[in-house]
Amino acid sequence: MREEMPDCSPTGVYCVKRTCAALDVSRVTLAKYRLRGYIKPLNANVSRYKYSGQSIIDCWKLVSRL
Repeated sequence: MREEMPDCSPTGVYCVKRTCAALDVSRVTLAKYRLRGYIKPLNANVSRYKYSGQSIIDCWKLVSRL
């Protein structure tokens, strides 16, 4: 996990690869965050999740406090 807040637009839409890069985590860790409810995808397509920039920022704020 990054020390500083991710530099992403709150209104942007990000694929799994870009979301992992923004949070500096692996795909496995991102999946764990999703299953625990720390981050929510915009769509229900399990093969191609998309995440909003705001959900990435909210996830970072939540996980950085744990």
